[in-house]
Amino acid sequence: MEEDMKKIIVIAFTIILSLIGAALIFNNVMKADITCVDREIDVSIKFKGLKDVNCFTYDSLNNFYLGTDNGIELIKKDGKSEKIIKDKDLKISSIIYEDDKLYYISDNKLIGYDLESKSKDILISDLPRNNGIGKYSIIARDNTIFISISAATNSGIVNDNKSIQDTSPIELTLRGINYDQDNTGSFSSYGIKTKNGQVIKRSALGNACVISYDIKSKKSQLFSYGIRNVEGWDYNSSGSLMAIVGGFENNGPRAVLGDTDYIYELKKDIWYGWPDYSGGDPLNSPKFTDENGKSVKMLLSKLPMLNPPAPFYVHSDAGSIYGLVVDSTGAIKEKDSMFFYDKNETTLYNLDKNGLSKKILKFNDNIELNDIKLVKQSIYILDKRNGIMYEIKKEEKSLVNGYRDIMFFSLCVIILVMVIILMKIKKS
Repeated sequence: MEEDMKKIIVIAFTIILSLIGAALIFNNVMKADITCVDREIDVSIKFKGLKDVNCFTYDSLNNFYLGTDNGIELIKKDGKSEKIIKDKDLKISSIIYEDDKLYYISDNKLIGYDLESKSKDILISDLPRNNGIGKYSIIARDNTIFISISAATNSGIVNDNKSIQDTSPIELTLRGINYDQDNTGSFSSYGIKTKNGQVIKRSALGNACVISYDIKSKKSQLFSYGIRNVEGWDYNSSGSLMAIVGGFENNGPRAVLGDTDYIYELKKDIWYGWPDYSGGDPLNSPKFTDENGKSVKMLLSKLPMLNPPAPFYVHSDAGSIYGLVVDSTGAIKEKDSMFFYDKNETTLYNLDKNGLSKKILKFNDNIELNDIKLVKQSIYILDKRNGIMYEIKKEEKSLVNGYRDIMFFSLCVIILVMVIILMKIKKS
């Protein structure tokens, strides 16, 4: 009888442990590489096996369009996928959906694709190059596409004879400051000096700016300028365009130390300071130094605006944050709060309307976040390196979730009781 009791208890004990293990595995398998710092947030895997995907967009039916290294792939809401465009010469870096059309950037071209007629149209063919400082990014609103064009250099001076010089979307007057043994000036090719009072003529399409493209008239114009690079942007509930702007970095002939990344509200016809201001402060202020600890020399003799605007938010590092999403309806956090990703910390932050940031998710160090968007009630994050798209949403409050801790505690108590019984039986 005693032996039978032992067997029954051992079997029951094994079953309970198995159930607990299965429950824990089921609950955490999607989160193995993620730590939820905020307990009100739930994260899961939406898609896996996304090869060569650089960016994504979506339509009103929750169909996803993936921009890849060789075309566009559609994943329908029922999970089925198909190739929409297959072209080995394409390498799509940014994509949006608007009125049954896709608009995307490939190389330095803005291209439109009609999903119904399956026709393609090159809308802009010669966006300025940027030496890899940043990537082109597009966003749309009210039949207008906004395109961010980064600076070609860190701070206005080319690194070597292989680097592309900056062009300017507005006319600039220089102070004649030259670098690299006084051989290279700003907005110039390597080895070309500049003089005090020299004028840089306006280019139809210049670097370090945002342009707007009217879908109906097919015309583009300058929107805002003096923006080193946009690393993510989105609209809030008031229609304001919020953007991450990367700060100056410690590299190149005109290296800048002491700068950080920022979040700005971008407005029409406003100069945001590049190449002489950052975060609303001039580069010759005590906040910044060159690589030798000295004051940074100013390049412009005439400023486009006397007082470039201050940012909404100042981050802790430069070249760190990426991928801005505004929770314009309060689907996940406070209405109009923002989410952004810190690639140095591999951490997703939430930023409230008072400019206070809070860590939400901590990813493992192997992630390469390429795109992030709010789709209805969820945030979707694309990890290119691992071919995964994560879905982040507010944790649903249910009876099971509400009593999860109680259930786990109860199971632990049951196990403890069984262990005590077994010990007593063994002693007897």
